[in-house]
Amino acid sequence: MKKSAPKSDPYLRKLHKHWNAITGMYLAYEDRRPIIEFDVVSGQIRAYPAEDYLEDLTDRTRDLAKKQYRKAVAEGALMVFVRDKAKRVLRSYVFAAAWENGAGFTFQTNVDLTRSTQATSV
Repeated sequence: MKKSAPKSDPYLRKLHKHWNAITGMYLAYEDRRPIIEFDVVSGQIRAYPAEDYLEDLTDRTRDLAKKQYRKAVAEGALMVFVRDKAKRVLRSYVFAAAWENGAGFTFQTNVDLTRSTQATSV
């Protein structure tokens, strides 16, 4: 039986394309430990106070996202949410800091927080 290749993440290429703006937005508010949201439909990048942003998530995703954020902060990592209103997707990514070699932030992991069609928009 032939194994199929894992499905590639459709948002990684978009994140890479806007990476300088995303990390620039994070660095502008770094002392506040923001959550960055990248809206793939509008192309807008926003920084939000983490606590407010996380509280606005649905019950289904809030606890996981809070744990993920606390771990990211403890490790000095950057948390980015990708919002795709057209597909009703909200997906989080955590990028580890790698300043020692001048690389900035590097991809560490991602967790899909896709919302159901009944979820209200944030």
